[in-house]
Amino acid sequence: MKRNFLLFLLIIISAHLSAQINMVSKKIFLDSLNRECTLENYAYTRVITNYSQKSVRYVVTDFYKNGRKKMTGSTLDRDVLKKDGEFIYYYKNGAKETVVNYSEDHKNGKEINWYENQSKKSEKQNIWDPKTKKTQTLVLNCWDENKSQTVVDGNGDYEETDLSVTQKGTLKDGLKQGVWEGNDAARKITFVDNYDRGVLISGVSTDTNNVKFSYSSLSEKQSGKKAPKLK
Repeated sequence: MKRNFLLFLLIIISAHLSAQINMVSKKIFLDSLNRECTLENYAYTRVITNYSQKSVRYVVTDFYKNGRKKMTGSTLDRDVLKKDGEFIYYYKNGAKETVVNYSEDHKNGKEINWYENQSKKSEKQNIWDPKTKKTQTLVLNCWDENKSQTVVDGNGDYEETDLSVTQKGTLKDGLKQGVWEGNDAARKITFVDNYDRGVLISGVSTDTNNVKFSYSSLSEKQSGKKAPKLK
């Protein structure tokens, strides 16, 4: 009888603690594009651990399906991810991928990236200007997978991949300089760009039908449309 009572008491305490945790935190399911979805087609889960409490920042952690962390940091908005402070990203095997700082959802400060085997990949400095609403990224040092340093103190050859876009070219003082070539797998285009101190000054993209499009700004490149001329 005593054992049954203790077992019953443990069940009640466990249920109470679980209810408290559920009240404080919120769990949502995300697809591969980080859009909220259902349990049937999710790729990641997100937990906002202090969701029900009024706070300046909310701790947010994403998990892979295998239960390991994908990302952890703080958001200024509990319902919309607005990154602020240090964020740490992880590979599926649990190895650290990136440590980067944010200021009101913009990269700002030091950023370090690693390969999956934990050899260092790159060191960057992000500079967010709240007046112009632009972020400038300086690539300070970079290493290839064989641990050979390809960029030293902001100068050298660099290749980067951001989502579906892969491109490579020369860096000078941490900024893109001269001709950069690449491709966008999502838009199915290749491109050749010209940079001057990190600013895109001209470029030409070519699609799968060999149709070319010339542009003179990053916004034109991304939209695929010419900006209207000011009268």
